[in-house]
Amino acid sequence: MNLTESLLHALKAHGARQIFGIPGDFALPYFRIIEQSAILPLYTLSHEPGVGFAADASARVNIGLGVAAVTYGAGALNMINAVAAAYAEKSPLVVLSGGPGKGEARSGLLLHHQAKTLDSQFQMFREITCDQVKLDDAARAPADIARVLASCLRNSEPVYIEIPRDMVALPCGPVIHSRDSRKLGRPS
Repeated sequence: MNLTESLLHALKAHGARQIFGIPGDFALPYFRIIEQSAILPLYTLSHEPGVGFAADASARVNIGLGVAAVTYGAGALNMINAVAAAYAEKSPLVVLSGGPGKGEARSGLLLHHQAKTLDSQFQMFREITCDQVKLDDAARAPADIARVLASCLRNSEPVYIEIPRDMVALPCGPVIHSRDSRKLGRPS
């Protein structure tokens, strides 16, 4: 299993029913795996705020995780208002953002759609989510994913997961299902 498949299985086990998203260059590698694996259905929309609001509505209607998938920079930053609204309304929304690869991050070069620094987007989402992670270590990813999804369900607030584009297909172990999901009536 690769890192993206491990994440998708964990989302499904924690109650996600579908993913709403817009593909973009930093997200194309994980979007390909979402589509090929068919672990969760993917609904593509035409505007990032719509992606965020659709995922928020899904979380509220289904009483479970809503999932929004976008690219780094223009995609994720365009969802700030939708995620802030979900935070204010205590909605368990999971934001999946593609990100620059680990090698790109080390290069020191500016990348398109980058804010002040490569980490600026992560810092912005820290203000409107209850937990965040950059999946830059495949060995640590299962524990990080479990922690973030547990926080999302426990607090009923959005979380942010950034997936560097060169990490999506690396081998990764399964995520151990969190007991916190039982609080929303999901089986273990």
